[in-house]
Amino acid sequence: MVQRTVLKVDVSCQKCKKKLLKAVSALEEVVVVDVTCGKKETTELEGFIFVPRKDVLACYLGTFVETPLPEDRGKAVATLSKALEYFLKKAEKNHVLAGAIGLGGTGGTSLLSSAFRSLPFGTPKVIVSTVASGRTEQYIGASDLILFPSVVDICGINSVSKVVLSNARAAFAGMVIGELETEKSIDYCKNNDKFTVGLTMYGVTTPCVSAVKERLVKEGYETLVFHATGVGGRAMESLVRDGIIQRLQIMVGGVMACDSSRFDAINEKKIPLVLSVGALDMVTFGTRETIPSKFLHSKIHLHNDQISLMRTIADENKEFASFIANKLNRSSSKIRVCLPQKGVSALDAPGKFCYDAEATGAFIEEPQKLIQINEDRQMKVYPYHINDPEFADALVESFLEICSGNPKDFFSEPCRDLHENFVFDVNSSSYMELLVKV
Repeated sequence: MVQRTVLKVDVSCQKCKKKLLKAVSALEEVVVVDVTCGKKETTELEGFIFVPRKDVLACYLGTFVETPLPEDRGKAVATLSKALEYFLKKAEKNHVLAGAIGLGGTGGTSLLSSAFRSLPFGTPKVIVSTVASGRTEQYIGASDLILFPSVVDICGINSVSKVVLSNARAAFAGMVIGELETEKSIDYCKNNDKFTVGLTMYGVTTPCVSAVKERLVKEGYETLVFHATGVGGRAMESLVRDGIIQRLQIMVGGVMACDSSRFDAINEKKIPLVLSVGALDMVTFGTRETIPSKFLHSKIHLHNDQISLMRTIADENKEFASFIANKLNRSSSKIRVCLPQKGVSALDAPGKFCYDAEATGAFIEEPQKLIQINEDRQMKVYPYHINDPEFADALVESFLEICSGNPKDFFSEPCRDLHENFVFDVNSSSYMELLVKV
């Protein structure tokens, strides 16, 4: 079956379009899909298979009666984005899609990115964008979408845009070739003969996660480590839903903002979970100037020029524990909660920035009150720091226990001799919406 590279370009800029497509067309059959929002439609494009906007809309709406776009540009962008998503998914389902590339400004990037994110992990997806160098999470989300900064506006060919578009087309062509040659697709990942384990990690929990990873590899598992920066956890849960992380997961560490959907994919897929807490002793902000004024009285540590850390307090830690307990109590998965009594990050130790006996004690006690223990959902407090080798071993043993089919007696009496350094880490919004990230 012929594989095609499906592209969307801003056909109002003919020179940009042709520059972008030139190299790719020599490699695969190129289909140009028009999703521009202007009143004037393009009906053909010399040298390429062309799908006009009316056909994209007809495919989405299920009728070949010509339907005009909404007059409001925002609504028009939303409609075309949904139509393009439907079109791309249909091409993917029919195995005629090798990749997708497009270019646009703010509206075009919004339109394209929403549709491109719907494509499976591993399918090449690229956008040359005027907003690629700003805040891009809203466009990329948890996907593997690539944004190329256009540097100059997309308005014809000049000495700068010529270089940018040439580099983008070459990179995209390489992705398509690589995808076809090495089967870097979601099906390839799903057909991996090893069980895949997802782990989350932050810099201050690196010794723990590295030790867990090394041990799991020796046990025959493939490990995927995600940087717990908010989007890292969402990317992991996206792969859980896609079936790439098939059954198993260990989570240690977390920082920056998550949302209320955290743990939902794990609960939906009933994936066995070993849960610990790492880096939840701090709230992460940008530069000191970005910290809301009401938090400036808190204990602040300048991690580097771009990152500031704020120490959490006992009341906040109780809220974090409540969030996690509510999620876990609704789960029917096999769960082991492992709590390191002597600290949850490299900064959570005597003499370090996050050392706080009250805050630590509050979080150690709260999960024991709130998490409902049963045969499948169990919890244990260990007399170790999170980065101690013994704690890493305990995590792996808990993992092997719930995955072996021969669970041991995991119940234990709650630890009463609480160490002063044990807390959670979150990222908060300007109004301190305490959304847990673990």
